[in-house]
Amino acid sequence: MSTLSAWFDYVATAKILICGLIVGAALPALFALAVRLGAAADAADGPRPALLAARRALFTVLALIVAVGVLFISRDFIAHRIGFAWDDWGDWQDVLGLA
Repeated sequence: MSTLSAWFDYVATAKILICGLIVGAALPALFALAVRLGAAADAADGPRPALLAARRALFTVLALIVAVGVLFISRDFIAHRIGFAWDDWGDWQDVLGLA
């Protein structure tokens, strides 16, 4: 084993690269699609409610993804401030109150 592979994790680097490419390409593509749906919904022959609903759904999904991402990144700060850690439950039986 070489010195470089002793401290460099190739698998973790590949996972980060793939996730970054997916998130970095998919979220802007969904945003662009929602904008284009809005432009198509305002057609010359009148508004199209189905396209407006799809646009609102895409923007809602994007807003939820961004909110979850911000909360995930700041989870340690939130746990420190409010005294609740998201992962200190133990197992699912404790969370759901099962015996």
